[in-house]
Amino acid sequence: MRHQQIIETQQKGEKEQPQGILVPLDLPNFKILRQSQQGDGSLEVHVIATKDQEICPACQSISEKIHDTRRRVKRDIALRTYQVRLVLYTRRFRCTTCRRTFTEAENVCGKYKRTTKRFRLYLAQQASARPITQVAEQEEVGPRFVQDCLIAQGEEKLAQVGRTLDETAPLPTPRFLGIDEFARRKGHCYDTILCDLVSRTVLEVSEGRKLEDVQKLLGRLSNPNTVEAVSMDMSASFRPAVQLALPQAAIVVDHFHVIQHVMKAFRKIVSSWAHKKEGVILLHRKQHLFLRAKEDLTEEQAQERVMIGARLPELEEAWQLKEALRFWYAHATVETAATELDRWIQQVQESGFASLQKALSAFVKWRKEILAFFQFRISNGFVEGKNNRTKALMRQGYGYRNRQHLRLRILSGNAS
Repeated sequence: MRHQQIIETQQKGEKEQPQGILVPLDLPNFKILRQSQQGDGSLEVHVIATKDQEICPACQSISEKIHDTRRRVKRDIALRTYQVRLVLYTRRFRCTTCRRTFTEAENVCGKYKRTTKRFRLYLAQQASARPITQVAEQEEVGPRFVQDCLIAQGEEKLAQVGRTLDETAPLPTPRFLGIDEFARRKGHCYDTILCDLVSRTVLEVSEGRKLEDVQKLLGRLSNPNTVEAVSMDMSASFRPAVQLALPQAAIVVDHFHVIQHVMKAFRKIVSSWAHKKEGVILLHRKQHLFLRAKEDLTEEQAQERVMIGARLPELEEAWQLKEALRFWYAHATVETAATELDRWIQQVQESGFASLQKALSAFVKWRKEILAFFQFRISNGFVEGKNNRTKALMRQGYGYRNRQHLRLRILSGNAS
């Protein structure tokens, strides 16, 4: 039950009519002695522990004799717009057995701390989604203090799952891994993110994306032989790194990236027809009917698309090829995937669509990895989601110059 107290103030212009500010202490092992509102508008709450005895750290005897009491002022979380300071009455006990004096344990703030644990936690939570300097200015504390709170919370969260912030420490090894890159400065600085697709957690965010960088990251896996498959996009550096570091693991190309690769070629076909004489009017503000997935169209939109396709049969043929690839991913099995893929490739080659035929080079280079999807059925969807979250963090922080701060936010936000 919360300990509460009313701070009485006198309203200007009225005769002895008290107004109350309800202060929830929400510290079950403490009681409020008194409260007051200071001249600067802050609230001062005097508290003391409810227990009247303490265990002697020297002889482990229980002592009830109070030697003296000292006041310590601690910063607490704000109440609405009021800054709250706890005046903590800390008692020193004298042991009746060994005659030594000792101070009672301080669980609200921690030893030698001038702020409460919940205030430091609040600062860390704010700094996990906002710039450190912005949080420091709002709460009227130093940026270094906010940074220390953020690091402490991150280390505590990672410790709960047996992890540390050490970039050389061994990493837990799941059955399925997901790997991708993101840009801290587009065209200049890139980081690699490694995820556990089984427990859906981020394992590490390492600097660089080159072959040697990725190989070094994968070399930190504690038991690399247990990795069965690694999901990735069609990256030139990721595949050789995985082949060197995890030779027994299968490489699976994320099916979303394969479809996206074909969609880029299909968009060129739609765009070219939208600029031709036959399609200018028919495709005016209607291109989305061909670009969206078949199942995402309403009945009315589907009928309209069929009508346009009947007028533009070549565009309809290209659309059918695009949808055939999506149908293949949705319905093919391990036994039928290779045969059906070859049939689709042959249809594209006979179609005469140059952009689609050019896109077939990826199916030649990555054929084995594309077909591996049907054996393991894993994708990089979770990794892409984390990348989107990372981009949002960088926008909120106006771009993080300090890579370690960004890494800490990604790892600690994932570990909770």
